[in-house]
Amino acid sequence: MIGHRNPRIAARSLHWLWWPLLLLVLAFPSFAQALSPDETLLLGRARVIAAAPLDDFAVLDATRWARDSHYRYQLAFLSYGLCSIVQGEPALRDKCRGIFMRLVEKMERPATLAYWKARGFEGDGLASENAMYRSHLNLLYALAHDRFGETRFDARFHTLSLSLSNEIAGTRPICCEPDHLFVQCNAVAVLSLYLHDRAFATDYARAGKRLLAWAREHMPLQGTRLVREDYRPSTGESSARGTGYANAWTIAFLAPVPGLKGDARAMYADWRRTFVVPVPFVGLVKGAPDGEALSMEEMLSSSLLATTFGLLAARAAGDDRLHVRLQWTVAYVERLVNDYEWMLPPGRRVEARTFRTIALFARTFRGWNEVLELKEKAD
Repeated sequence: MIGHRNPRIAARSLHWLWWPLLLLVLAFPSFAQALSPDETLLLGRARVIAAAPLDDFAVLDATRWARDSHYRYQLAFLSYGLCSIVQGEPALRDKCRGIFMRLVEKMERPATLAYWKARGFEGDGLASENAMYRSHLNLLYALAHDRFGETRFDARFHTLSLSLSNEIAGTRPICCEPDHLFVQCNAVAVLSLYLHDRAFATDYARAGKRLLAWAREHMPLQGTRLVREDYRPSTGESSARGTGYANAWTIAFLAPVPGLKGDARAMYADWRRTFVVPVPFVGLVKGAPDGEALSMEEMLSSSLLATTFGLLAARAAGDDRLHVRLQWTVAYVERLVNDYEWMLPPGRRVEARTFRTIALFARTFRGWNEVLELKEKAD
C-alpha cells in the first residue's frame, strides 16, 4: 500500500534521485536564484541576443516587411537593464560585462542603422542628426566606461560626445529624423555627456540647460514647465499628441544630471498633475493633455507609452506609490500584448516587440540614481 512503503527501499530511491536532481539544479545559471523573475527574463533575453553571430539579428524578431525594425531601442534598453541588474547583484558583473559589450558591438553594426536608408533619409545617419540612434549609442559607450571600466570604445565616445554637445548647444537641438526634433532623444544624449564629464573632466553636459531653455521657448506646453512632443524646424509646428510619454522619458534621463535635478523635479510635478489619471489601485497616465483631439487608437497608443515611461519618471522622482501602481498596469498590458501580438500586421508586430522590451526594462530598472551610484543632493 502507498502508506506502508519499505523505508529501506524509499531511502535507496531518494539516493538515486539525488544526483540527477543536483545536476539539474547545477544546469541552471546560479544567478537566476539571485534575481527577480523579470530580471532573469531580461538577462536571459540579452544573453540569447549576445550569443548570436554579430550580424545575426534574427533573434530580435526581424521582419522583412518593416522598414524600421527598432533594433536600436531593443539593444539600448536591454543594455540599460543589464546595468541595473549588476547594481542589484554585483556578483554578476563579469557575466553581464561580456553580454553588454556584445550588445554595444551589435548596436554599431550596419543592420542596426539600416532603417535610416530604408526610410529614405539622406546621409549616413552617423555624421549628424539622427538623435534617436546616436544618443543611445553614446550612452552605451558611456556606460561601458562608467559601469564596466571598458576603454575600447573611448575614442569613439570622445568624438561622438563632442559632436552631440556642439549640436545640442547650436541653433537648435538635434533632430531625430530630417526636420523632426524630439527633446526626449536629446535628453538621452545629455545623460551620456554627463558621464563623459564625470570620467574625463569635460563640460559637455552644460548643453542640457540649453536644451530645456530652447524647448521651453519654441515648443512649450502652456501653463507648465513641460514641452510638446515634437517640433518641425522648417515650419515651427509642434504636436502635443504624445506629450505624456515624451516628458516622462525626458524627466527620467535628465533627473540624474547635476544642474538639471531641479528642472526635472519641477517638470515631474507638472507632469503628474497634468497626465496621471486619479483612479484607485492601478496606475494610468494620459498620453495627451485634456482637449487634444485623438482617435481611439491614438489615445490608447499614447496612453500606453506614457504609462510605460511614466514608470521610469516615477522611479526617478522617488514616487514609490505611483511607481508600484504603474508597474502593475505595465505588467498586465505587456501580457496582453504578448498574447495577441500574432494578430497584428508585420509592421505593428515590430512595435509590439519593442514595447515588450522597453516594458520589461521599465519594470525592472532601479533608476539612474542607483545604477550610477549618485548621491541625492539639490542642485
